[in-house]
Amino acid sequence: MTLSLQIKVLIISFIYGIIISYILKLQYKYFFESKLWYKVMLTAFFILDIVILYFLILKNINDGIFHIYFLILLIIGFIFGNKLMD
Repeated sequence: MTLSLQIKVLIISFIYGIIISYILKLQYKYFFESKLWYKVMLTAFFILDIVILYFLILKNINDGIFHIYFLILLIIGFIFGNKLMD
């Protein structure tokens, strides 16, 4: 994998972390207004969708190659998104 491709995936992972943070804040509002089974189903589908979408993005960009620093930047983006939303 070339350096430019790695930088592109790192930037996308960071931005995706920010997007996940924003969507999670929207989902959090519905947690207090619903029943337990709805909360469990909503969380399960949310996590499944987020993971599948991330790997589809990776598949389109770099043939699905995953490195640990992509995950680290995704987490940093999530934390940055939480700080940005507050």
